[in-house]
Amino acid sequence: MKNVSIRILIGTALLLAPLALSEQAAAKGGGPILLSGSLMGFFNSSEQGGEGPEGSTLLTQVDLVKQWEWYGLGFFGQLDKQGEAETDIGFGPKVEIHRGAFYLEGGWIMSVSRAYTDRSIEEQTGYGWLLGFGARFPLGKGGKGKGMFLQFSYKYRIHHIKEQDGDALSEPIIQRDGYPLFGLGLQF
Repeated sequence: MKNVSIRILIGTALLLAPLALSEQAAAKGGGPILLSGSLMGFFNSSEQGGEGPEGSTLLTQVDLVKQWEWYGLGFFGQLDKQGEAETDIGFGPKVEIHRGAFYLEGGWIMSVSRAYTDRSIEEQTGYGWLLGFGARFPLGKGGKGKGMFLQFSYKYRIHHIKEQDGDALSEPIIQRDGYPLFGLGLQF
């Protein structure tokens, strides 16, 4: 529980930093704030001791990013519904580097929770990392830096599952996922 509290504290500080910086940037003509939601189809594999399941059904992600001239800072959250039996939730801060319509991103998944309904395990927890690249294309005639956009990207994430039902695992579960993303967003 102590590690989760520290992760939440650090994540909150990283989330508030862009807001504080945006006050300074506003005086210097700071960029837009992006809010986007996405659906992803992807493959995955989990292993512990060399064995584990593969496959998934639906993953959603929401991003909130404050942009400046060539970079952005923000926060993301993921909900991964793997059939009827497993639901994964992860969230954390992220940074983007962008040029024109294209961007690269990196994020720290400060909290991962995997809940099950089909086994004796109730919950597994840990942390992870997110990497991605993509493009955003404006829709309609929104003003510079404003309006709706289409978002396409590819993401790669790594989950490190360290606890199961509150007890430390003798060997962590490492889950690696790669997936394309399609979504809509709003710049304001």
